[in-house]
Amino acid sequence: MSDDDDARAELEDWSEFIGRIRYDGPRPGDAGDERLADEAVADEFSGWGRLDGSAEMNNVVCRALEIGYLRALQDVREQRIAGLGPTA
Repeated sequence: MSDDDDARAELEDWSEFIGRIRYDGPRPGDAGDERLADEAVADEFSGWGRLDGSAEMNNVVCRALEIGYLRALQDVREQRIAGLGPTA
């Protein structure tokens, strides 16, 4: 197996793993969360400039960041962060 084949297999493994990360979906009234996550990740990417990775690798990074952002929003809204008081 070549280095390119190894890299492709590893990328596919990461993509599959990220696809399995649990995100419960928006709660009633939180339907805009996906849009917020997409905008936040787009803002981050634009600040980084051009990434040297392949389109597939950039997609994996974007998906991972979006899921992290969405899960953080859930944690804040459900007060699962120690020391964080009630939120609006």
